[in-house]
This record gives sequence, structure tokens and C-alpha cells, in this order.
Amino acid sequence: MAGQELDLEAIVREVLRRLQQLGGGPAVGDQARDGAGTAKATPVVLPALPSAPLSACEPGRLRLEQRTITLGLIRDRLQGVKEVLVSPGAVVTPSVRDELRKRRITLRFRSELPDDSPVPAGVVLGVAGGTNATGAALAAVTAETAGAERIDRDCILEVVRHVSQAVAGHGRIGVVLTDRPAVALCLANRQTSVRAAWGVSVASVREAAKLIGANLLVVNPAQHGLYELRGMIREFVGGRHECPKTYRLALGGEA
Repeated sequence: MAGQELDLEAIVREVLRRLQQLGGGPAVGDQARDGAGTAKATPVVLPALPSAPLSACEPGRLRLEQRTITLGLIRDRLQGVKEVLVSPGAVVTPSVRDELRKRRITLRFRSELPDDSPVPAGVVLGVAGGTNATGAALAAVTAETAGAERIDRDCILEVVRHVSQAVAGHGRIGVVLTDRPAVALCLANRQTSVRAAWGVSVASVREAAKLIGANLLVVNPAQHGLYELRGMIREFVGGRHECPKTYRLALGGEA
């Protein structure tokens, strides 16, 4: 990362030098001469590079608005931080994720809505740390859940707990990506008003929506191709999520 910063600085200096040459002024590093013909150094003043936006002052939370989150950006800002909140679609480098895991700091992608306030409708995407999801698979799911609040945790228990609470408490729908779908399914269905289904095909997701009004979908992305994965998520997001009257009492559906 330090090498990249040095390269950027070198590029900026070279651009400024060329602009000064084109404008007729002294180039960076050129010398001026006084009346006696003695060469003297011309001080070079470079414009200050724009500073990174400051995070909102919230105890224990670091809120970042940058589109790319690097280790150099956060390294000296994690003292006392319990949660890092980044913009939807932000690119978080692997070194940042590793550093946050070591420090036991939660990484969250905030909602597109102002002030990150919960809403009665929307999608919550939970990604468990052990998930064997390639970047392409995760991008495919993200594309089908545009604007979703995202919860990244190492522990499957924590992921399911947070997603289930959002689904049960705010009338939202949830998607959990994990390499332990059976565990996630059992945990989610212990929560009142949550009707979790295991997505194994587009047809199975469609049937779950029809029969129980599934409002939380559990998927192991490693078991599916990108086309099938997107199809399942699309079917779930666009399906029905109301619990049928026939099973409402038994499944803990809405009154």
C-alpha cells in the first residue's frame, strides 16, 4: 500500500511539472537566478491533495464514505472501534477484512437510505465468514439485491441472528449466504415470524414462496452456478412473503 501511495505522489509531481512547463513557469525542481546571475533554488509548492472525508462521530462506529476501503485508510483509526460502516457497493480489500477480523470489528454495508435508518421494506443480505463465495458469486447476489443492507460476520450464529431480527422486527426479507445452510435454517426458524427456506433451485424457491411465504432464504453459493444463483435470488426477492392463512398460527406468521 505504501508503494501505491508513493507512486501516486510521483505521478502528481510529474503532472504538475509538465503543466508548469506548458504554462511558461519554472518547472518543479528548476532554478531561478537573481540579479547577479547567481542560481538560487525556487521553492516548489504543491497543492494539497484532497483529504479523505472524516467519519461521523459515533462512539464505537467508524463510518466511511470512500468507494475503496484500504488498510492505509483505516489503520490508524480503529482505536475503540467496534463497527466499521461503509457505503453500499464499496470495495473492501482483503487486507482490511483480515485486520477487522483480527480486531473482532464488525464490517457492515449501510443502506442507501439516509441516516441508515431501518425501514419496513427492503432486503438484508448476510454473509458468513466461512462462506466459499467467489467474488463473482457475491457480485451476482448483490446485483439482485441492489440497495440491500449487508451484514458480514465470521460467525454464522451472529449473521443469522442479525438477519432474523431484521426480518422479524421490521417486516423485511433476508438472504443468508453460508457454507452451513442446515445450521442457518434451523437457527433462523427458531425466531418468531421468520419462515426460512433452503434454496437449492429456482423451483424450490418458488415453491417455498407459494407454500409458506418464505421471508428468509438460505443459500450455499458454492453449490450453484452464477445463472442459477441469480435466478434463485430474483425469484425470492420478487416472490410473495406473506404467510398463508392455513399455516399462519403454526408457522408464527403475521396476525
